[in-house]
Amino acid sequence: MYKLKYYSLTKDEQYDLKEEFSNTEFGQNINKRLTRLIILGIMGLIFSIYLFMSHSNIWEILTACILLIFSLIFLIAPHYIKINKLNNYLIKHKKK
Repeated sequence: MYKLKYYSLTKDEQYDLKEEFSNTEFGQNINKRLTRLIILGIMGLIFSIYLFMSHSNIWEILTACILLIFSLIFLIAPHYIKINKLNNYLIKHKKK
């Protein structure tokens, strides 16, 4: 198992790494996809709150709970995915 080298960097180095990664074509594609995940998470969160408020039967409440869980995953996961991609980029492109 490899270490997360990203966390061993200072804040300035982390900022520079994010800028360098987002200037690559792969980084731009990842940022678009992660933004899309965050937007879907927000939409799911809003819709699940609406279903909780209009609770007409048990199935809507169950659907709202499941949607709420997946929406929270969609809101939290992009952070971990981005850290993983930044760490892989840092390992592959070592500065000498």
